[in-house]
Amino acid sequence: MIVEVRLEGALVARAGARRARVAVPEDATLEDVVSALADEYGPQVRPAILEADRLRSDTIAVRESHDSQERLSSNSTVSGGDTVRFQMRA
Repeated sequence: MIVEVRLEGALVARAGARRARVAVPEDATLEDVVSALADEYGPQVRPAILEADRLRSDTIAVRESHDSQERLSSNSTVSGGDTVRFQMRA
């Protein structure tokens, strides 16, 4: 399945992109999305978002839809067509 990703702030510099589309398995978690980003954009992406298997304390992940936003953790599941935004807290 395909998940849309939006990166903001310093994460754009790490990945070299503001937007991405990544393919992940049907039972994927946010951690799988980060791994797919790292596979596509380089190993520097993973430590910019995750510490071990958890989101960094300065990173927020949000699932966005037309009418709502839901904050995610590294083990939150994702669905095909989801848009996930990663941002660093100021």
